[in-house]
Amino acid sequence: MQTIHINVDENKVDVLLNIIKNLKEDIVDSYTVSSVESKDAFFDARKKRLHLLSEDMKSGKEPIYDFDTSTDNLIKELQA
Repeated sequence: MQTIHINVDENKVDVLLNIIKNLKEDIVDSYTVSSVESKDAFFDARKKRLHLLSEDMKSGKEPIYDFDTSTDNLIKELQA
């Protein structure tokens, strides 16, 4: 199964839906119509938080950990 996303002008959605409905049986399993404007309610808040976090990491306010070193230290601590 694969998914195809198609951007269509609002005034032509009915034409596309008509084409989909008239396809041979078993071609399209299902379809949904959604607006581009319907985005995650928290998208802007997360985007702002990630931007601030990125700036803090660049400035040194937020520490950046080396994964290998952190993992090695964790293993040593767990073995103690």
